[in-house]
Amino acid sequence: MVEIKRAGDLETSEDLAFERTSRRVRRVARSLLYVFVLLAALGLFGDGPLSHARAGHESGFFVRYERFARVDGTTRFQIHPHPGSSAAPRRLFVSTSLFERGHVEQFVPEPASVEIAADRSIITFPRVESGGFVVLVMRPLRPGALRFSLGEEGGPTLDLALFVYP
Repeated sequence: MVEIKRAGDLETSEDLAFERTSRRVRRVARSLLYVFVLLAALGLFGDGPLSHARAGHESGFFVRYERFARVDGTTRFQIHPHPGSSAAPRRLFVSTSLFERGHVEQFVPEPASVEIAADRSIITFPRVESGGFVVLVMRPLRPGALRFSLGEEGGPTLDLALFVYP
């Protein structure tokens, strides 16, 4: 209830319950804003420590990638094949779910061949030096969670997940 008070010729109204509630709401909103800014700085919405991810083991087959991407923006996967003989061609496979939700822009180095199977595509690279890597550049087409498998033929399969922002 609003109480009207007189101070000389001035009439003032005060609602202490409203003022307390208003202060609480502002304090909560300010705290949420600080949390939002902190998460953005850490990489929740782009480049930063929360965004960088690695799957696999450094001593074997592993992939470095970004956990968060944007629709129609490009994202890179740095694929490190298992160290071994570089004379033999490297055969990597990618599940079709990646191709359903995104467009592959480029492979570096250029693959020698691509075989399409029912549940995956097998990409053959003529030569990847020991300690070298393959870069897959893709452009997500739809927002949401994107899960797919990636691996080296005859080796482990890595299940990767990233979130695509609109």
